[in-house]
Amino acid sequence: MDTPSGNEPAKKRMSPAMLNTLTALIGIATLAAGIGWLVYSWVVDLEVPYFAIPLVMTVPVIVAVAFRNCFE
Repeated sequence: MDTPSGNEPAKKRMSPAMLNTLTALIGIATLAAGIGWLVYSWVVDLEVPYFAIPLVMTVPVIVAVAFRNCFE
């Protein structure tokens, strides 16, 4: 059985403010990448992939939540 011993150091945790800031930055960066891809495909293909607009709006939220859950 794997039991923690009293000699192990405590886990170092990020402050809530830092975690919130990093989560917001990751979400904004993902949103910017998605918008960049939409604009690029609009300029190159001369059409907007309408199916991708809901994805570009929802994927940054999923990525930010997944990032935040890695540290909790």
